[in-house]
Amino acid sequence: LLLLCTEAEGFTLCHNAPTLQTKVFQYRIWDVNQKSLYLRNDQLVAGHLQGANAALEEKVFWVPNRAFEPARLPVILGIQNGTRCLA
Repeated sequence: LLLLCTEAEGFTLCHNAPTLQTKVFQYRIWDVNQKSLYLRNDQLVAGHLQGANAALEEKVFWVPNRAFEPARLPVILGIQNGTRCLA
């Protein structure tokens, strides 16, 4: 099952079936030391981002994945505006 998302800002609609629409949720994630997620050498890492580097922070997009056992609440996590994901 393929999930197609349009540009995700706040709440955006995604289609994984012609009649099924799902909201996309966008989050900023950081730890207790205020480290944010960003890509370095094509790997997702946590670090302190300040000044101009703050723009490197990756927003994490969260979408319910209805293709797998819905009772277990599976999700798809995406970065880079949904061009990369982990399901």
